[in-house]
Amino acid sequence: MAVKSFKKEQTMNAILYTRFSPRPSKEGDAERVAANEDADSIILQLDVCNRYAMMKGLVVTETIKDPETSARHTPLFEREGGSRLKFLPRGTHVLCSKLDRAFRDTSDGLLSTDHFRKNGIILHFCDLGGCTLDISSPEGHFMFTILLAAASLEPLRTASRTSLAMKDRQKNGQRMTSAATLPFGQMVDPNDDSLTIPCQEELDAIIHAKSMRKNNLSLRDIANYIGPIRGKILSPQSVKNMLAKE
Repeated sequence: MAVKSFKKEQTMNAILYTRFSPRPSKEGDAERVAANEDADSIILQLDVCNRYAMMKGLVVTETIKDPETSARHTPLFEREGGSRLKFLPRGTHVLCSKLDRAFRDTSDGLLSTDHFRKNGIILHFCDLGGCTLDISSPEGHFMFTILLAAASLEPLRTASRTSLAMKDRQKNGQRMTSAATLPFGQMVDPNDDSLTIPCQEELDAIIHAKSMRKNNLSLRDIANYIGPIRGKILSPQSVKNMLAKE
């Protein structure tokens, strides 16, 4: 009588990775450059990844979260949650809902995925405008590289637009920083603390500093001669910054 042998089917384990960006302390904060992501975003990401895992026959064994974490400023393996992805067993599948949940920096994306490839970790992006992406294939890796460049570009463009908008508002007298960090030559308008006005005492100091510099005085001598301004002690570096102003 022939005995049938049954090959045990290997379970494909998957780790879900989720992240959302830091939220500002107040509405309109310049650091708020990403999409409106909050705790609800984690739930949505998990739903997308779980449905993908079911479709692929993957068994979810763990969920890793990186809330309030910037992908642009913190590489994947340096994040509290992301660091746990670096030493996964060979054959593990890592699922992210979207590419920008894992990466916002091109070099970080390429270095991290190269590490995954060398260690047999398979990375999936579950929802790219209705499409999915498995980067273990050459075609998938090629598409990933293109999409990664686009994901890296958007926050840089947003930061650039934010910076230009802030500078434009500052030119129009709107205060965009705390009173302690206002540019030298400006002060808070005593009648409206949301505005700035020229500080004549500091503007005069700039004129004097430039005049003395033309007479070959050192930065330290100029600082000592002008002395404290509005309670601020001038340093040679402060004088150097003053001289650079128009």
